Amino acid sequence: MAKLCLVQTGQTTWEMDGRIESANGSPLTDVGLKVAQVIACELVTEEIGVIYASDAEAEQQTAKTLAKELGVKIITHPNLRDMDYGLWQGLTIDEIKRRQPKLYKQWREQPADACPPGGEPPAGAQQRLAKAVKAIAKRQKQKHVAVVARPLVIGLLRCLLTQTDLSKLWQVVDPAFTWCSCDLDDTALP
Repeated sequence: MAKLCLVQTGQTTWEMDGRIESANGSPLTDVGLKVAQVIACELVTEEIGVIYASDAEAEQQTAKTLAKELGVKIITHPNLRDMDYGLWQGLTIDEIKRRQPKLYKQWREQPADACPPGGEPPAGAQQRLAKAVKAIAKRQKQKHVAVVARPLVIGLLRCLLTQTDLSKLWQVVDPAFTWCSCDLDDTALP
């Protein structure tokens, strides 16, 4: 059976400034690039055959770093993009708490029931990601695959793959997470 390696991008410039990412993402910091290089060296033994990433900047930078070390191609998949944070994009957490304290509290305590204004609900993002991973699994039945994504996307995928309820999303979103692998089985995905 093929393997799926979930690879989280490193720190971005907006994260460094404490800002919520935009739909297009922001570039990696020097620290984020170094993390990508470390991950690339660690993945050498995983026999990755292809890397999937969205077209956002941090994801592409990370994927290119991995591809260079692993000698594999990158396939851009738009449905692997970060969640659309709507009107929260570019704001700091303090700004969101000040402007929309009730919604932010719900976002943290009941993420499955919250949605940034004008943005995408976590459950909708997870459904989009499930379709993407299922399509990748069908296409890459015999290859080990790396999927490069932002922290919230990795958290949504980890909830999906471990059948963890979205109410526990913030327990699996970890900025320090780098990568993990699991079996890639399209029949096990919803």
